[in-house]
Amino acid sequence: MDFISPYIDSEKKLHIRFEKLFALLSSCGFSGKINVFNGGEPFFIIVSRGSAWTDKPFNLLGNLSKNTLFKVDSAISDEMKKGLKEYDGNEFLFSVILNMPRERVLEVLKPYATEFLSIKPEAAKLIFLHDDLQPFVGQKRIEIFSNLKKSYRVIYFLLISQSAVIVQATMEERAKITEKLNKSDIFSEKAATEEVVEKVAAEKKQETLSEEEEIKMFLNANEHYTDVFKLFGLKDKFDEKIARREYIKIMQKIHPDKLVGISPNTALRAKEFLQLAGECYELIRDPEVAADIRHLMMKYGPIRSKTEYLKMKEYDSAMMKATALAKIGSYEAAAKVFDFIYNETKNPAALEQKNLALWKLAPKWNKFEKADRYKEIRDDFVKISMIKDLSLESKYILAEIYEFFEDIPDAIKVLDTILKERPDDFKAAGMKKRMIYYNRLNKN
Repeated sequence: MDFISPYIDSEKKLHIRFEKLFALLSSCGFSGKINVFNGGEPFFIIVSRGSAWTDKPFNLLGNLSKNTLFKVDSAISDEMKKGLKEYDGNEFLFSVILNMPRERVLEVLKPYATEFLSIKPEAAKLIFLHDDLQPFVGQKRIEIFSNLKKSYRVIYFLLISQSAVIVQATMEERAKITEKLNKSDIFSEKAATEEVVEKVAAEKKQETLSEEEEIKMFLNANEHYTDVFKLFGLKDKFDEKIARREYIKIMQKIHPDKLVGISPNTALRAKEFLQLAGECYELIRDPEVAADIRHLMMKYGPIRSKTEYLKMKEYDSAMMKATALAKIGSYEAAAKVFDFIYNETKNPAALEQKNLALWKLAPKWNKFEKADRYKEIRDDFVKISMIKDLSLESKYILAEIYEFFEDIPDAIKVLDTILKERPDDFKAAGMKKRMIYYNRLNKN
């Protein structure tokens, strides 16, 4: 991101791949517009709060010339969004990559073909990639080459969206993969032709799908919606016109009258999904409930059904109880409630609050207790940091725990993240200076 910063709000233009620019801006929470200069009339795409707005088709965005230039501005207004369609940022990026030329994607991946891939835990949030990621679930190291033919676009998306990282192969592994790679024609024109033939065959098959297959495809595409609003194509507020239109589409597709002659399993799936859609529709039609759902989702994450909504209200009440216990000094009791909430919801905020409560008890622990409990708190904070940013208080604690275990480099890394956000933070600067000093003394 550092190399893009000088270009923001300047007259300078960037020469970079569009999908890389979009991914970089999205990952750092940038809010603004990307102006695109592609030889014809310039146009722009808005990036804000994890979403993208555009009226341009994905086949245009995926096939932008290598000579395309970009200008990045941070100033945007709601007026600019009028007439543009809103997309989830990750789904937008994936759609662009789906429309990119095969050779361009493989050109970027080719240097990594002999390495491995490791998918980050937060990739579980990418509901639209659920089916694509199923073959990789449970694998810590995924061989890139053996998965390129069917999943090269998914692999590229995971890497560029920072939902996965490259893990270097050993010399022995790399030699074996290179041998297979040399015998393969995956990067050849022949393979590209075969892919086109397969695509045409798939499209032809699509035209002759049976009614049951159509219903299955509809369910596969819609069952993994993110939250009650997005089920009806809404961002985070209720719009009667849009929601009713989408609800009618669902009813027309899987109404009980359409299920005659369908296998019992598919019919049951359709009936359950239709019932769920009806519940969600009635739920968000109530303005007070819709507002409450938005509030809860901001605190705890997506809500997908009435059952989840009612559960989340219970957990929210429990969070308030635990917070009250912590305020009056009942830290052990507060930690137990926070732990219960985390085990039920997997909400990282509850896990963080649990450890912050436990830390208040740290002065009472002897050195043996500290060794055990510090390790647990450290591991929890590392787990949380993979999903969300730690609070300032948590970062200080993590740095202190690293120092306790004499892991000075990691302690300094944590303090550097604080100082990057808050250059004038004297506490972090003092801790860092002290650690460097004592570390040098110990080495001497």
